[in-house]
Amino acid sequence: MGQGHYFECKKCGNKEFRPVYSFCLRFYKVNFSDDLLYDKINEEKFECTKCNTKYTREEIQNILQQIKQQRKGKD
Repeated sequence: MGQGHYFECKKCGNKEFRPVYSFCLRFYKVNFSDDLLYDKINEEKFECTKCNTKYTREEIQNILQQIKQQRKGKD
């Protein structure tokens, strides 16, 4: 089995992360109604367990894609 290539924290090189969630409701009025409408916003980030640097899922996926492309180039 091949060697694994892990996502590492750019700041400290750590490979362990924990999920961090933010929850928000955004309210707004509309002209045709007296009711307030709202959007639920759930933000998911991953925090380095060593230095607390946060990354979005998209940032992690982009870096993993770069690792994959670099690996493809070596074969």
